[in-house]
Amino acid sequence: MPTTNHWQVIQHQVVKSLKSARRHLWGNVIVYLSLFLIEYYYAQLGHSQTLRADAFNNLSGIVSTGLLLTGLYIAAETHDDDLFGAPISPTEQQTLGPRIQQSRFRFETIYTLISGLIMMAIALEIIFKGSLTLLRQAKVTAPLPIAGLGAAFSGLTLLILWGFNHYWSRKLNNAALIAASRDTFSDALTSLVTVLTVLGTTWLKLPWLDSVASILLGIYIFHSGLHIFQESSLNLVDYFDPYLEERYQAKLESLPAVQQVTFLRAHYDGNLIMLDVTIAIDRQLTVDNIYALTQKINTLMWAEFGVMETNVMVVPADQ
Repeated sequence: MPTTNHWQVIQHQVVKSLKSARRHLWGNVIVYLSLFLIEYYYAQLGHSQTLRADAFNNLSGIVSTGLLLTGLYIAAETHDDDLFGAPISPTEQQTLGPRIQQSRFRFETIYTLISGLIMMAIALEIIFKGSLTLLRQAKVTAPLPIAGLGAAFSGLTLLILWGFNHYWSRKLNNAALIAASRDTFSDALTSLVTVLTVLGTTWLKLPWLDSVASILLGIYIFHSGLHIFQESSLNLVDYFDPYLEERYQAKLESLPAVQQVTFLRAHYDGNLIMLDVTIAIDRQLTVDNIYALTQKINTLMWAEFGVMETNVMVVPADQ
């Protein structure tokens, strides 16, 4: 385990990053809300099911971003006397050790998972609505070209927003912003496809094309939500990429003092990578040598792979 001072440095860096990500996500909420209102208005004006689906896709962006903000808010708290309503012992509050704070970091993942579920629910509503419209083609009004104007404005705005999200997600190395960046890019492409669908429907005089496109858009949104749900679920059950664990092991075994890595397990706390490792070393090494080796391993894993904390257990090589 890291020393208290070491953990305070880690905690300060992570909480600062979380608060910065939170500020950027508030900008996302404002943009998505504005685009939802604009697209929904133009969808009603232009009689376009595809644009309506795109508007609700942006509404799902508001919901998912709001959930990410909630997770980030809880994760960034450091001096509360409770954890989501559950009491924290006075001793834990005084020491401000890693256990409670790492639990808070996981709320980011929990709320990301919920946002994925909500995206899937909205997608099912879009698919259902598009299917009903497709079955009632005799009553369908072909979309007007003006509907494409709302989609074009949305697509260009989201491309600009994606640029900001992409830059800051890499700069802050924040999972919530990375998810938001990925979602914004797919939303931008969706809006641009909506433009082509509206114009194509108008020029080709095929009213059913609008309904089919909205169904396909709903399927795409469902797939995106499912992907977010899957990633978050795997993080919560401590799944970790085995190929990345193999790289960790190879790096540790390349150290001259490490004769063998007998155990290695990595997991996520929020967007932080935590690593537990057992190494076999020469039993002749002194306590000072072992301490220096563990500190070197922590520094190395952070510098090479961004592993926030490496818990090292040492055993004799001939045991």
